[in-house]
Amino acid sequence: MRIAAYLAIATYFVTAAPAFAVGESSSSDAFAAGAAAFSSEEFDTALTHFLAARELGLDGPAIHYNLGVCHYKLGDWRSARAEFEAIAERFPEMRALAQYNLGLVAQKEQRDAEAQSLFRQAFENSEDETIRALARRQLELAPPEEPREWLTLVDARLGHDDNVLLLSEDIPLPDGQSAESRFTELWGLVSGPLSSDGGFRFDGSVYAVRYADASIFDQSVLRAAAAYEWDWGSWGAEAGPYISYTTLDGDAFEQRIGVGVRLERSLSAQTTLGVRVLHDEIDEGEARFAAFGGSRNWLELRVDQDMADGRLTLSYAREDNDRRGSHVSADRDRLSVRYRHYFDSRWLADVQAAWRDSRYGDILDARDENLTELSLGVTRNLPQAWQIGGELSIGSNDSNVETFAYDRSRMALGFTKQF
Repeated sequence: MRIAAYLAIATYFVTAAPAFAVGESSSSDAFAAGAAAFSSEEFDTALTHFLAARELGLDGPAIHYNLGVCHYKLGDWRSARAEFEAIAERFPEMRALAQYNLGLVAQKEQRDAEAQSLFRQAFENSEDETIRALARRQLELAPPEEPREWLTLVDARLGHDDNVLLLSEDIPLPDGQSAESRFTELWGLVSGPLSSDGGFRFDGSVYAVRYADASIFDQSVLRAAAAYEWDWGSWGAEAGPYISYTTLDGDAFEQRIGVGVRLERSLSAQTTLGVRVLHDEIDEGEARFAAFGGSRNWLELRVDQDMADGRLTLSYAREDNDRRGSHVSADRDRLSVRYRHYFDSRWLADVQAAWRDSRYGDILDARDENLTELSLGVTRNLPQAWQIGGELSIGSNDSNVETFAYDRSRMALGFTKQF
């Protein structure tokens, strides 16, 4: 994050300087000499020249801005703050940029609450996409005002699913069996460090869904994972084992033991690349689920692009299954695009489109399915780390086997609470 902030300062220095180097020839020469020294990272020399340019008559926003940057680079937070405050007061067109850099200064002075307030002002006051994106990233990634070592989240939802069975509507159902149902969904997460010096982390989660009219599809999932985090060159990395246990209609469905590796690096101030690899060994629970035993490999590539008012995420995932039952052992490719839009500090919306190709090549009549999904979600942030929101998703699965061609819609409303 600090690297991104420095790049923003340097970029604005280079682009802003020529537009204001219009004083007397001697002041212009001093300003040009300061710009040359800054480009060579000779910040002491650059500061001397910029001070001389101001003494010789330059008094526009560029001279204050570049003096502020030099003071910042040299660790003189008090002088840097004075220059950026002068810009915010005297030059309204550059106020948002000054507020962003005042936020950086406040961070250096360990005044985190003030820094967050300044970043929020920069985000809300600026029409410049770069400033808004950088300010929002600071708001998203900054630690909470009262840092907690352990994170706990609870999410609860009520909803309706019009095709729980994921089958064609032309398929007749037994008496008393419904394809659609209301449901209740609960998800919880606990995450925190396993060692005082960081590095090792524990993640535990629980998920449960209960269908009012299709209880045979009730599911519960318990998952526990440990991961070691480290820096690998320009990549952030984590790796570790995990285990999960799933029930279906109250009976043991499957148990998974696996290992995962995740890599992430910044390609620019606004762009992040992520890679995730998983391998599962799967044992069935009850004998009637024996077909689901086997193994699975998963590879995901993801790119996140920060924008002025949102974030765009593109991802590709490859899944290879080797299950005992060929009718449940598919090789899959999935593409998705997701855009999260921030209306302000309280409201956000998510729009996602996904396409998945599933191939069951080892069965007698090879089956190929193409699933297309669209979803829209809206979230409102509330005080005390509460959120409320809703989501609507629709899907259409095309298959060369008519039984597995279906349409589906699902909607849910609920809340999330962070402890």
